[in-house]
Amino acid sequence: MFTGKTRNLGIMGWPVEHSLSPAMQNAAIRAAGLDYAYVALPVKPENIDTAVEGLRSLGFVGWNVTIPHKSAILSSLDEVHEDARMIGAVNTVVQREGKLIGYNTDVTGFLAGLSQMEFSVAGKRVAVLGAGGAARAILWGLCREKAGHVTFGVRNPEKAEKMVGDFSAWGDISVVHWEDAAFAEYLTEAD
Repeated sequence: MFTGKTRNLGIMGWPVEHSLSPAMQNAAIRAAGLDYAYVALPVKPENIDTAVEGLRSLGFVGWNVTIPHKSAILSSLDEVHEDARMIGAVNTVVQREGKLIGYNTDVTGFLAGLSQMEFSVAGKRVAVLGAGGAARAILWGLCREKAGHVTFGVRNPEKAEKMVGDFSAWGDISVVHWEDAAFAEYLTEAD
């Protein structure tokens, strides 16, 4: 039930109608007995700045960000957490005392999974299959945690080289085609 005190949350994207986030988040909100509402926020790319200011003015507590806004929203925020800045993408915005702070929770989620398994990547040889949407966050997490060497096995090495170049100052990283014998060999040596 919504009240005059209901706090607003949402997911911003374009298009966003397909997102299952409102159904999932509202089910969790109801189960927790919280007075929040989570809605889809369809925002055309050319309207990102005005949408962000509108959500600030409407007092949205926070919102998730999906394609195509993850990078574009950076300049509309008051602060950007180091992880999001390094990755170049925000997937969560939180409003605190009128300030909009951008985060990328993919790094935290990835590292939390390793932590739960009591596995530290520090000094380890790491293999990553694919260089899709979460790859930058995973790579930054591996660099931040001081992995010894990271090799990406990918379909398109040229595309992945740009990402690797962006992070080369923070770690020892290489890219090979995932069907290359060198990647198969690296998999046998990886931690």
